[in-house]
Amino acid sequence: TDRQTDRQTDRQTDRQTGYPSVDKPWLKYYEKGLDKEPFKGNLYEHIYCKNKEYLENKALQYYGRNISYGDLFHMVDKVAQVFLNYGIKSGDNISLLMSSCPEMVYVLLGANRIGAIVNMVNPVFDDCQIRDRVNDSEADVLIVLDQLVEKIIGIQDELCVKHIVVVPIEQSMPTIIRFAAHHKLKKKISYTSRVLRWDDFVTKYSDGKCIEITGSDENLPAIMVYSSGTTGASKGIVLTNKGINATVAHYEYTGFEYDRGDKYLQIVPTWFSTGAIVCLVMPLCVGLQVILEPVFSEESFVRDTFKYKPNMIMGATSLWLHLMKTLQKEKKDLSFVTYPITGGEKMLPETEEELNRLLNINGCKAHMTTGYGMCELGSTVTSTSAKYWKAGTTGYPILGVTVAAFDVNTSRECKYGERGEIRVLTTARMKEYYKRPDATAEFLWKDEEGREWGCTGDIGYIDQDGFVYVQGRASDFFINKAGKKVYCFDIEDEILKVDEVYQCEVVSKASDEGYECPVAFVVLKEDVQKELKEVINSLEAYCSKHIEQASVPTEYIILDKFPVKASGKRDMEKLREMIGA
Repeated sequence: TDRQTDRQTDRQTDRQTGYPSVDKPWLKYYEKGLDKEPFKGNLYEHIYCKNKEYLENKALQYYGRNISYGDLFHMVDKVAQVFLNYGIKSGDNISLLMSSCPEMVYVLLGANRIGAIVNMVNPVFDDCQIRDRVNDSEADVLIVLDQLVEKIIGIQDELCVKHIVVVPIEQSMPTIIRFAAHHKLKKKISYTSRVLRWDDFVTKYSDGKCIEITGSDENLPAIMVYSSGTTGASKGIVLTNKGINATVAHYEYTGFEYDRGDKYLQIVPTWFSTGAIVCLVMPLCVGLQVILEPVFSEESFVRDTFKYKPNMIMGATSLWLHLMKTLQKEKKDLSFVTYPITGGEKMLPETEEELNRLLNINGCKAHMTTGYGMCELGSTVTSTSAKYWKAGTTGYPILGVTVAAFDVNTSRECKYGERGEIRVLTTARMKEYYKRPDATAEFLWKDEEGREWGCTGDIGYIDQDGFVYVQGRASDFFINKAGKKVYCFDIEDEILKVDEVYQCEVVSKASDEGYECPVAFVVLKEDVQKELKEVINSLEAYCSKHIEQASVPTEYIILDKFPVKASGKRDMEKLREMIGA
C-alpha cells in the first residue's frame, strides 16, 4: 500500500534536513511493525478476531470475579440484541453515565456491535452540563450507574431520553461481596415505567423478536468523549473505529512486550479517551485480562496494585506520586509489574528517576513508561518504550504518527530544539467536534501539502533523536509589567530548581495597575526542616536572582498538596479561585 511504501522509504532514507516531520528520526526505534496495517473493522470485531481462539482465557476481573472472553462475547451479543429490539440502530447515540464495571464494557461493545455510538458523559460535570450533553446527543436511552443517580435526579424531567436504565455497581460482583455491597451501597431509587432496573431492561427487550446483527463500518463513530469545558462549554469529541484501531496498532505491532493473559489495571475513567482506548480496548485486543476499578482515587490505586498484582498499570502522575510516598515509607514487592505507565502531567526528570529507583529496589525491573496525548488525537501520541526512553520526555511518536513544533505566529515548522506549538499528524484523530464545525476547523490546521494537523495548544520541542518535550500550555502565559509575554511554566521550571521545592504551579492575576502578576503555589519536600517564612524568603531571593524582575512572583503560597480533578490532573481552576484570579 502507499502507507507501507512511505514507511519503507522513510526508514531506508538517511535524511537530515533538520525538520522532524521530514527526517522522522523516531523511525529508527521501530525494529518491526512499520509494514503493518491497523485492523479493519469495528472494535468488537477487532477484539473478537484476536480472541476467538482463546474463549476460556480471562477477559475481565471485577472485585475478584473472573469473566472469560467467551462469557464477555456472550454478554455483548445479548446486549447488542437488546439494543436492536429496543429500536436502536446504526448511527444512534446511547448516553452512558458510568464508571468501570462489566456492564459498562457490555454496553460499549454491544453498541459498537450494531454501529451505535456510546456517548461517554463525564459524571464530574454539573447537572446542567450533563443535561445538555445528553440532550445534544438526542439519545433515546441513558444508562447510569446507581452510585451516580444523584447526578440526574434533579434534571431527569428535562432529559430527552425515553428511558433511564440503572445498573447496580454490585451487579457483577462475586456473590458474597455482592450481598455486602448491596446493603452498604444501596441507593433509594424510584423505579417507574421510564426508570428501569438493568435486569428488567435486559429481560424486557430480550423477549422480543431477534433481529440479525450485521455489524458496522470501521469509518463509523464508536465513542464520544468530552473536552474539559474550562474555556467554555465542553465539546463532544467523536472518535471512529478506524481511528481507535490505528492507536491500538502501535501496541500490537511495535515492541509492546506482553504475554497473553497478563493483567492490566484499568483505573483511568473511560469517559476519557485514554481510559477507554489505552486501558480497555487495547488490552482486550491483545488478549490481556483487564482489572476493572470503578473508583478513581489514590487509595484505590495503591490498594489494587498490591491486591491484584497487575502486570501493567496506567495511572496519572498524581497516583504514582502517591505510590512513591508509600514506597518511601516501607518496602513492598513489585516484582510482578512489567509496565508502569504514566502521562497527563509533566514529571520532573529527578522525580521520574527517584520513582524508577524505588520501583527497582522493590523488585520492578521495568522503568516508568511515559507518554503524551489528547482525546482529540485518539489518546496516545507519543510514548517511551521498554528499550528506548529518556527521563523528562514524553517519548517519541507512536506508529503512524508525525509530531512537529510550529512557530505560533507564522506556522513555520521549528527545527530540532526550537520550541513552538506541538502539532500532530495522525489517522487516529477525531472525526469532529460533535455539531461544532467551527471548533473542528479551528483545531485542524492544513499545511502546504494539504495535510491536516491537530493543533494541541501545547508548547514544546523535538530533539534530534525524535523525543518530544512538552513544556506547557500555549495559553499558560501572562503579560508582565514590562509588556513582555511570559510563560508560567518557565517560571515553574526555575522555582523547581530550589532544593526545598517538590512541586510548583504558577498562575497569574490582574494587578491594580492593569498588568498581570504571577503567583507561585509550592508543595515542599517532606524532609524540609526550615520554617515556612524562611522557605519563602529563600524563594524570593532565588527568584529575584534568576528570573527577570518584571516576572518574579509577587506571592508564594505553600500547600500540603495540590487539589486534583477526578481525572487525577491538578485542578488549576481551584488554584485560581484561591487568589481570586
